[in-house]
Amino acid sequence: MYNPLITMSAITGKPVKNDIYEYLKSLKDNGIEQAMLYPRSGCELEYLSEEWFKTIGDFINCAQELNMCLWLYDDFNWPSGDAGGRVTAKEEFRLKSIITKGDDIGKISCKSRHNAGLFGEKFFPDLLCFEAVDYFIETTHEEYYKRFGEYFGTVIKGMYTDEPSIGYCCQGNSIPYYDGMISDYQNEFGREFACDMHTNSQEFYSNCSQIISKRFKKAYVEKLVSWCHSHGILMTGHFMCDNDPDGAVVHSGDFLENLSSFSMPGIDEIFTDVKDKSIFSLLGSAEYASGKNGAMAELFALGPCSMAYSKKILMLYLCAAFKIDHYFLAVSPIDMRGNKKIIDYFNIFAKDQPDFSGMRLVAKETKKIIALAKKDFTPDVYVRFPYKECAKSITGSYNTAPYHFLLNELTYNQIQWKLINHENKKDAPTIEILANGEILLDSAPYDIAKIKRKKIVTDEKGDTPTGIFVRRYDDGTFVALNLFAPSGTYFVSGKPMYFGENAVVASGEYVEYQKEEINVGFGVVYHNKNVIRAMHQGTDKKATIECDKETELTLAIRNDANIYLNGEKKIGEHKADVLSIGMKNLYKITDTVWIKPKNEVEIENDYKYLPSLFLVGDFMCESKNEKLYLKKRPHEYQIGEKIYDFGTVEFFTKITVPQNAVALELSGTELLTEIYVDDNLIDKKICSPYMYNIGKEIWGKEIELKIIQQTSISPIFGNLNYWEENAENIGWRGTPVPSVCPLGFQALRWCYQ
Repeated sequence: MYNPLITMSAITGKPVKNDIYEYLKSLKDNGIEQAMLYPRSGCELEYLSEEWFKTIGDFINCAQELNMCLWLYDDFNWPSGDAGGRVTAKEEFRLKSIITKGDDIGKISCKSRHNAGLFGEKFFPDLLCFEAVDYFIETTHEEYYKRFGEYFGTVIKGMYTDEPSIGYCCQGNSIPYYDGMISDYQNEFGREFACDMHTNSQEFYSNCSQIISKRFKKAYVEKLVSWCHSHGILMTGHFMCDNDPDGAVVHSGDFLENLSSFSMPGIDEIFTDVKDKSIFSLLGSAEYASGKNGAMAELFALGPCSMAYSKKILMLYLCAAFKIDHYFLAVSPIDMRGNKKIIDYFNIFAKDQPDFSGMRLVAKETKKIIALAKKDFTPDVYVRFPYKECAKSITGSYNTAPYHFLLNELTYNQIQWKLINHENKKDAPTIEILANGEILLDSAPYDIAKIKRKKIVTDEKGDTPTGIFVRRYDDGTFVALNLFAPSGTYFVSGKPMYFGENAVVASGEYVEYQKEEINVGFGVVYHNKNVIRAMHQGTDKKATIECDKETELTLAIRNDANIYLNGEKKIGEHKADVLSIGMKNLYKITDTVWIKPKNEVEIENDYKYLPSLFLVGDFMCESKNEKLYLKKRPHEYQIGEKIYDFGTVEFFTKITVPQNAVALELSGTELLTEIYVDDNLIDKKICSPYMYNIGKEIWGKEIELKIIQQTSISPIFGNLNYWEENAENIGWRGTPVPSVCPLGFQALRWCYQ
C-alpha cells in the first residue's frame, strides 16, 4: 500500500527527464510515494501537445523505476471541463444561463466571468451538455489513455477533477440553462416552466435546482466516473464552494448526492484555518460521501510557507476523524516560476524547504492517521444538510450562519454528529434548520441539553473547552485535537493532561515524567549562508538595508530583474548554487560586494514569493516594515535566546547525563529538531512533545550533545506580516501568517519516570 500523502506536483518550465527523476526521487526519499501531475501557471509546455505528453511519459517512466504511483489532473489550472480552452473554443459548448428576473426574463446567454488576473478572460465549459463533456473526455482522458493505457490501474491510480461547476454563469438574476431544460421541468413537475418563472416562487428555484442537479450528475459526474471505472482508475476531486452549503448548491446542485457519486469523493481544505466557521460543514460532507475507496482532501495550498509541521499533522488527524484517508498536498512545484503568476499565496512540498526531510516523519505518522480514518464512530445526533432550503435561494442567498453555528456548537460540546441528506431517513435524534433559521430537534425547538453526550476532555470547571475537538470511536478509543484552545492543562477522563498548541492526544499515549531544568551554554555552527530578500512593498521600488558595520555579501538577482545598489547597477554572473533547487536556475549571483552601514537598493518586478533580489552572506538579519537590519551571526548561545537565520543551524555543548534519566525534552520550538549524542543520532522530531529517549548506557557519562534545527523556506521572504498588511490585490483568504518561529529553544530538561 502506498503512503496516502500525494503531492500536487505543478509542472513548471520545461522539465527534462533527469530533472523529473531527481524531483520524484526527492519525494520518495522523504516519504512521499505518490504524486499528481498538475498542469499549472508557470508551465512552459503547450498543454496537450506532443511535447506535453512526452513529459508525462517521462514522469511515468521515472515513477515506475522508483516504484511510485501517479494521478493525473484533468485540465490546465482550474476549473475542470475546458481542456485548457479547447472545449469553450466551440461556441455551442459554452455554459449558458437563463435570466429569471427583471426586464430580460427568459433571455439565454453565455457570460465570461473568469478571474482575468489569474487566467485571462474566458468562457466556462457547459457541463450540462453531453456533447461538451464527451468532447472534454475525448480531448483529455482519451488522449492520455491512447498513449499510456498500459499504465492505467498500475502506475496511474486515478484522475482528479478540480472545481467543475454549473454555477459560474449564475448571477443574482439567472440560473444555469441547458437545451431540453424546459421540457424536463414539465415532465418532472407537470407544470409550465415559463409560468412558474414569472411567478418567481421559491418552489420554482427548488424545482429547477433538482433537474439541473440531475442533469449535471448524468452529463458530467457519471460520465467521468464511468470512463475512469472502465479504464481501471479512480475518479476523484472536489466541487466548487464545497465548504458552504449555499455555494455548494449553486455550483453543484444536490451537493451531497453528486459528491457521493465520485469513485473517491473529495473536499477542498486549502485554507488550513481550523478556526473557520465552515470547517465542520466541509469535513462533514466528506464523511457523508466517503465510500469503499475512502475520501480525499486537497490541503495546505494557501500556506503560509511558515506553517509548522505540527499544524499539518493536526490537520491530517482532523481529516481522518471524518473518514478522509487520502491527502493531496498542495503545492509541490518543479521550480518557483509559477509564483510570478499566482503571487498572493505560497506553500511547498519539495526540497526547496530546508526541513523537507521532516516529511518522512509525517509519512510515518500517516500510518496511525489512516488507521483512525478506517474506524467507525456512532453519532449522538444527525444533522440534515439544508439542500432544499439552499435550492430555493439560488438567485439570492441562504443564511448559513445557523447551520455553521449548530455544527460548531455540537462539535465543541463533544456531541458527535453526522450529516444526512434530504432523502435520507434516520432514527431520531435528527436536527434540521428551517428557512427562517429556526433549528428543530425531532420537530421540536432545538435544545442542546436534550442530546446525550459523553465528555472526554474538560477544563477545571468540568466544562467542554471551545477549540478542542474530540472523536470517540466505537472500539472505546478516542483522539483529542487542540485546534485553537489556549495551551494548558485539561482533564482527560478526569486525569490532568497538558495540551500544547496543535496538540494531538490519543488514547493511551500520554506518559507523565518528573523533569529537571538544564542550564548550559552552547556553541553555534551554521551549515549554510543566510539568505533574505530586500524588503519593500507595493509600488515602492526602493528598499533600505542597514548594518552595524561594513558587511560582505553577494546578491542573487532574478534573471529578468534589474537591481541598483547605492545607484550602481549590479549584474549576476555566476550560478546561484547558494539558492534552493527550485530557484537557482531563475537567479544569478554577483561577485562579492561590501555594503555600508546604510544602503539603498532600487528594485523592479518584485513578487511576494519570487523576489527580484536576495542577499546572501554570513549575517543574522531582522526585517521591520520596509527595512532590513543585518548584524554579525552569534557563535555562542544561551537557552531561551532567539536566532533569526535560514537553513540548518547546529548547537553543541558537553554535558554529564544524570543517573536514571530516561529522556531529554526541548520546549519552545516548532522546528525540525535532531539530537545527537557523541555524533550518534538519537532521534528527530517535528512537533511537540520534543521528547528524546536516552539509554542507561550513558548515565553518569560526559557526552557531546548536538542539537540541529532546520527552518522552513519562509525566512528568505522576510517579514510576511508586512506583506499581508500592505500588499495590494490580495485575493485569497489564506491561513493567517503565524508568528516567526526562530531557531533555538526556550527550555531543555532531563526527564525521569
